[in-house]
Amino acid sequence: MRIILILLILIVNLSHPLLAKIASVIGNPISQEIYFEVNKDTKNYPASLTKIMTLYIIFDELRLEKINLNDRIYFSKHATYQQPSKLGILEKDYITVDELIDSLIIKSANDAAIAIAEKISGSEKKFVIKMNKYAKKLNLENTNFANPHGLPNRANLSTAYDIFKLSSKIITDFPEHLHRFKKTKSNIKGKVYNTHNTLLKKYDHYIGLKTGYTRKSGFQISLLSISGDDYLLGIYFGGNSAKERNNKINFLMNKYRNKDVSINQETKKFIVKKEKKTISNYTVQTSSFKKISKSKMHISLLKNEIKILRSFEHQIKKNGRYFISYINVDDHQTAKNLCNEIKLNKLDCLIKSG
Repeated sequence: MRIILILLILIVNLSHPLLAKIASVIGNPISQEIYFEVNKDTKNYPASLTKIMTLYIIFDELRLEKINLNDRIYFSKHATYQQPSKLGILEKDYITVDELIDSLIIKSANDAAIAIAEKISGSEKKFVIKMNKYAKKLNLENTNFANPHGLPNRANLSTAYDIFKLSSKIITDFPEHLHRFKKTKSNIKGKVYNTHNTLLKKYDHYIGLKTGYTRKSGFQISLLSISGDDYLLGIYFGGNSAKERNNKINFLMNKYRNKDVSINQETKKFIVKKEKKTISNYTVQTSSFKKISKSKMHISLLKNEIKILRSFEHQIKKNGRYFISYINVDDHQTAKNLCNEIKLNKLDCLIKSG
């Protein structure tokens, strides 16, 4: 009987979907170029990184004007029963959508995640269905959501690479909300909450996005760095402590910031090819007009129609009789991606190197 029990335990452990606790991806969220990865497709418990999807859906609902920032979000009995971390809002009391977004990012409030799920979809169960529809639409191939907050659930699974892709979509689809992930504290119903992400307080170039922890997942983070036009996104799963997680992600981000990195497909080792130049290598020309006022109007049009372009610096220079509007980027793939987005909106663009 004892031998049978031991065999059963071994079988359960071997068939467990989590193959490795440690996983990481470092790359460019705009071009989707990956500079470093370890166990990037291994399924793990995403803990509170789950809330990145909840936030993505909130931002999309705001874009579609199905909700607005001043809407009141009331807390049901089910919401108030959630385990910490939470705000502790009483049943039938409310906060605004604006406050709720901050509570998810800064406090990582599980009761708030349920409250907004019920507001958007009518129930937590229906919201989870929506989350998984979004996951499929965003090509998160190894992800399944089981709740909107990331509290322990064996069916709530994702990978470092899927969280990288999801975080990238937050960055490119909703740049107008990125400033929220930079906040280190927020006042909600008269109480001040401080961020769990201490890296934000130490380094100016970091922007959130989210931290997470459960006993089985370990300490996790999705972290964005912006320096000029350089975007770097890092995902780390499985830290033994918040300090260890922060040290490791900070080390990796520093290592691959301003680097041009390739991978040897035979050895699977990453090779630093060259330092990125301080000047941009590619120019995306977006317009050419005889009047500077028309160039400025065209830039405004681009920013209104194409969200990703709001994250870049648009410049104007005079070339002969014409005023040229343009964006400088560091690599051809980013230039190509931007130009494709512009052409999808039936507008012209031109890529120039050097």
